[in-house]
Amino acid sequence: DFEQALRSLSDYFWLALAAILSISIGIVICIIGLFLINELSSQVFTFSLLLWWIANLLGIAIFTPFFLIWRKLPERWFEGYRTIETLAFIGLTFLVGQIVFLEWFYQELGFIARGYWLIVFVTWGAIRFGHHGITLVIAITFVQAMIGVAQGIGFFGSDLQESGLINMQLAFLVVSVNGLLLTLVIYELRKSQENMKLASLVYQTSSEAMMVTDANKCIISVNPAFTDVTGYQPDEVIGKNPKILSAGLHDKEFYRTMWQSIYATGKWQGEIQNRRKNGELFTEILSINTILNQDGIIQGWVGLFSDISEKKKKEELIWRQANYDPLTELPNRRMIYDRLNEEIRKCKLEHKQFALILINLDRFREVNDTLGHQYGDQLLKEVTRRLLSLLDGKGILGRLSSDEFVFIFNDPGEVTHASYCLNSILEKLAVPYHLGNEITHLTASIGIAFFPLDADSVTTLLKCVDHAMHTAKREGKNCFYYYTHRMQEDANTRMRLANDLRCAVVNEELIVHYQPIIDLLTGDIRKAEALIRWQHPKIGIISPDKFIPIAEETGLIIEIGDWVFYQAAAQTRHCRTNYNSEFQISINKSPFQFKADENKCHVWFEYLKELGLPGASIVIEITENSLMETKNSVNNYLLKLRDNGMQVALDDFGTGYSSLAYLKKFDIDYIKIDKSFVQNLGSDPDDLTLCEAIIVMAHKLDLIVIAEGIETWEQFRLLKDIGCDFGQGYLFSKPVSAHELNKFFEENITFLPKEC
Repeated sequence: DFEQALRSLSDYFWLALAAILSISIGIVICIIGLFLINELSSQVFTFSLLLWWIANLLGIAIFTPFFLIWRKLPERWFEGYRTIETLAFIGLTFLVGQIVFLEWFYQELGFIARGYWLIVFVTWGAIRFGHHGITLVIAITFVQAMIGVAQGIGFFGSDLQESGLINMQLAFLVVSVNGLLLTLVIYELRKSQENMKLASLVYQTSSEAMMVTDANKCIISVNPAFTDVTGYQPDEVIGKNPKILSAGLHDKEFYRTMWQSIYATGKWQGEIQNRRKNGELFTEILSINTILNQDGIIQGWVGLFSDISEKKKKEELIWRQANYDPLTELPNRRMIYDRLNEEIRKCKLEHKQFALILINLDRFREVNDTLGHQYGDQLLKEVTRRLLSLLDGKGILGRLSSDEFVFIFNDPGEVTHASYCLNSILEKLAVPYHLGNEITHLTASIGIAFFPLDADSVTTLLKCVDHAMHTAKREGKNCFYYYTHRMQEDANTRMRLANDLRCAVVNEELIVHYQPIIDLLTGDIRKAEALIRWQHPKIGIISPDKFIPIAEETGLIIEIGDWVFYQAAAQTRHCRTNYNSEFQISINKSPFQFKADENKCHVWFEYLKELGLPGASIVIEITENSLMETKNSVNNYLLKLRDNGMQVALDDFGTGYSSLAYLKKFDIDYIKIDKSFVQNLGSDPDDLTLCEAIIVMAHKLDLIVIAEGIETWEQFRLLKDIGCDFGQGYLFSKPVSAHELNKFFEENITFLPKEC
């Protein structure tokens, strides 16, 4: 593109070409016109053509650049000391022009040759004042020369007669062209120097380390950033091979591939590990570019590199946080998914199998809530240590959630081998844990599934192992189960029931039945136990042992438990108002309700007050296992019940853990002897002795005893004879609706043997 400031050789070329063509065409047209009208003779045709052509070309050569350049005034000509030089330059140019072309001081200087004086000022203008200076010198002196010609004096005073001013015009044309070309050369030189200074500044101040080598791969220059990164001073590396930085961590193949790329493409970029002067390793991102001369021959290479060690550390930290559990330092769920996908891909290629083991810690949440998160974390670390020591090198151990670990067993071999491993895990985890001053016990429920036998994808494999683990949990914990397709069917059934159960709460498909509790002395109905049933629209009646575990897993047990309480409270008020003012209904309480309902007691108490019922009208039944699993929650809950007058019954007594300690610790009002002890009272003297011992102990502790599962009059008599207070069972009545319970009272039915 043409630049009017005439900053490049191409600008002058196009200006000269345009001038020559336009002048030539114009003059030819003019001269031919004059010749045709006989205003110009053939003798002077060529001379006139040359004269006009030179005159016009000179005008363009001198004044066109002047006007183009002086459209923008020069900068900093009159700043500081430069003002003196500017005034001297303009003044001396004018003075010399006067001397040369108008014969000032002719008598004093006439003997001195003056033809070269103009060159001095052209050079001065070009070097110090650039385009503006050179065009100003030529314009001033040309005007002075023309005045001298007009007066017939000065350097070109006689040129008009001698050559028709051709000599003067050619002289100024040559001076003008040479002056402008000199200016252009100086401008390009300065521009090149500025670029070199800028490049040097960038080289010296760049935050990227730079290293230049010659064609023999010897270092010839390094910048300060190189010293900052590597610790080497320039004099320590110049003349040496860049191998001085090598850490020896890359093999020959790495460098061979790198140099192949450099020779083929002229460049290479990548990550490389090197060593600082102090021996410290660092990671750099390195770019190598080839330096070629004009003939395309390699002169050397430039290497630019940045220390990305800290960046790599941060990336490693971020990656580790995203893929590893911070507490146990085991692979987390995300990493396990990736490893499983990789293991499946590898096993498909090699036609191998592997086992996936899911380990769920039983009662971990209780330990965490009871002892605190600090001890919970300590416990998880110890579990991790034990598992790693047991599974040493046999696969990949990861943590899926707070209380779940997963193990990818790379080569399980025979099923018996896997079983041995699972038994070892159970035994190792069952060893007591010392947490500060506390000693706690922990067991695990384990599920195992195989690829490709049980599943062919990560998602389905995890589902299978989860089903197996939950089966182990339901079957009593502290055991392991292999996945079977029946588990999948059971899981699907449970899922359908879970969905239906949500609708059952809304659609009022749940009903409460009441099983009478009889005073063994009088045969009167004194109490009843509320038992929930589910009237499924398609399946029919579903017993609690089928849907209560599902309700606990889904959290619906809270809503269902509240609904049962409200139903039982209403029935209690009806019976107390119409039949027996001391009638009680007992309600079974799930361990899950204790964990969630601790702050909801007041809602129940307020409802009893609205009905005009005392707290003692409702009895809360809990199991021994509930006491073990939720000791703190139960203790707080029972204290609130006692403060509001409610009573507590310990259900299934004798089948759980160390009951005597809990009878002393917790405020229990009733104990219910489990039906397993009642069934064989007539045939097994040991059961009778045990029941009698329980009753005597309970009475010593001021507890009331209720026997469950009474089905024969013999059992009735034996229990009565050993002092049992109350009984319930099919001998008296199966669980009945509220309407049928009311009929018992209305018909004044008592339950005594005929001989009584």
